[in-house]
Amino acid sequence: MGRHVSPQRMRSLRGVTVLALVGIVVLTGVLAFAGHSIWVRAREPAPPRRTTAAVPAATLALSVTGPRCRVFVGVPGGDILVNRTLVRGQTLWFADARLNVVLSDAGAVDVYVNGVRRPPGEQGRRVAFTAVRG
Repeated sequence: MGRHVSPQRMRSLRGVTVLALVGIVVLTGVLAFAGHSIWVRAREPAPPRRTTAAVPAATLALSVTGPRCRVFVGVPGGDILVNRTLVRGQTLWFADARLNVVLSDAGAVDVYVNGVRRPPGEQGRRVAFTAVRG
């Protein structure tokens, strides 16, 4: 025949089950929060890299004035500092001995090298140049 479970044992089992379910819900919430935090941080732009080189650094400032522009900035033979699409109002600053720059729309970005504004490029034209300390 069937096995009898006392009412006290039944309450104890119910309590353990409820406690286990609460623990699972809390753990799921913590994991979801951590995953969301990591996802948000991964989408934030990296802060500009500081140079420790003994050579004076070229300073580069890019400010997007058009709707959008694909921007690539890298150190020759080294790190890629940025390679993404920027939208109107976004500004980036860099300082390194030499910086390779590629803009997908030269007319959509104000470019300053060592504090001097480069002549505006042609709207819709790709431009590539190297910023050096002048």
